[in-house]
Amino acid sequence: MSGLAASALGACSSEPESPAATASQAPSPASAPPAGEAPGNARVPLASDTKSAQATTLCADEERAIFSCKVRGGKVASVCLAKGGEEDFAQYRFGRADTAPELVWPTNSSEQLAWASTMYSGGGETQVSFATGDVRYVVYSKAVRTNFAPGEPNDPAFSDGVAVLRAGKVQAKFVCEGADLKPIDVEAARDHLEEAPDLFTYDID
Repeated sequence: MSGLAASALGACSSEPESPAATASQAPSPASAPPAGEAPGNARVPLASDTKSAQATTLCADEERAIFSCKVRGGKVASVCLAKGGEEDFAQYRFGRADTAPELVWPTNSSEQLAWASTMYSGGGETQVSFATGDVRYVVYSKAVRTNFAPGEPNDPAFSDGVAVLRAGKVQAKFVCEGADLKPIDVEAARDHLEEAPDLFTYDID
């Protein structure tokens, strides 16, 4: 699925510049490391690790991307299998591809992201999530049937992005932009993340 400057959580009508902004009133899960460093035993790739400054992932070449896409402002949201100690662990990263991430969570393998999925009529949704205080970040990939005419195609609508919730209510949503995106890899999520019994929210339009 980010503790930086402005927070717009007090009013649903205004959106923060990035998911990083919404955690400013909650305990910060991680702050961006100095250039070339990573907090704890986290493996955080910087610009030199990614394929180019225009990359649509914050995962390093040797890491498996569970999810990645660009959102508004030229920023990138990624879920990567990071190196930590003797095992890989899934890590959410948000920021620009040419600098240190604004948000990294978790920073070690003792904590982990969770995932959940559900089926809809003619579609379905998968989510990857973590929370800090009463702020929850939800990465989502969903397909919703748009045509219910008998004998005709379902014409599913696909959407991917990151939603930021506070006290269970969606405060901001950052939709993936462009065709070069990687929806949530369900197989990787199943293999490496803790599974939750139900979606973290049903309020993502």
